[in-house]
Amino acid sequence: MPKRILFALLVGFLCAISTELPSQAQEKKVVRVGFASVSWDTQLPIRVAKARGFFKTQGITVEHVFIRGGAIVLAAMVSGDLDFADMGAQAPIRARSQGLNIFIIGVWRDRVTYALVGDKKTKTVADLRGKVIGTTGPGSFSEFVMRAFLKKNQMDPDKDVTLRAIGGTAVRTAALENRMIAAAPFTSGETVELLRKGFPLIINLGESLDIPHTVIATRAEVLDKYPETTKRFLKGAIMGLQFVKRNKQEAIKAGFEAGLTGNPD
Repeated sequence: MPKRILFALLVGFLCAISTELPSQAQEKKVVRVGFASVSWDTQLPIRVAKARGFFKTQGITVEHVFIRGGAIVLAAMVSGDLDFADMGAQAPIRARSQGLNIFIIGVWRDRVTYALVGDKKTKTVADLRGKVIGTTGPGSFSEFVMRAFLKKNQMDPDKDVTLRAIGGTAVRTAALENRMIAAAPFTSGETVELLRKGFPLIINLGESLDIPHTVIATRAEVLDKYPETTKRFLKGAIMGLQFVKRNKQEAIKAGFEAGLTGNPD
């Protein structure tokens, strides 16, 4: 993971709290963090931080809440059910454009980590025309990425292909293997497994799209009321990221302990 991600985490937070904050804020001891993916690529640093007690050293307890779909995660955060969200970038960016007080305070991945994998007969971008492409769900980051990619390649995502909401990684994999879909985006761990099974790599989407993949977001109320809690949460997350970079095997072990499954490669 590039060092610039650490920089992005810190700068994003400092920009978000650049306005004057209360001198004596009531801080939180327990924070709820929503996430929409159980991918190793996007979840390992924060899971390691929890499993290895890095958040506890910062005086906070983190409760993970899994919610399918970035739009639903965002809605839960806006309503106050979540304090932070570890999610695809499109939902908070869209929320800001609609006037909601949502802030991106960190970036885990500054480029898309999806690869587009096809069935045995769908091997090129041109082969996608007229085919069914699987995504996680309506409004999901995978759908957002596919729409952007198709438009960049002169295809109308509503006319030239069929974008079908399939579900999470395991469901998309099964759908591809059973020829229910012709292609789907997958993160690196799932892509490796599919390539081993002989499925073709159509394209690494990170080479085509300059879009941040995973971010940490929160709402203005959290920044205003709990600035120290926010700092401590980010410090714990950064400690998790540093641990992943320096201790790969231990990080993988911690990931399994924290509930991640599948191939961590």
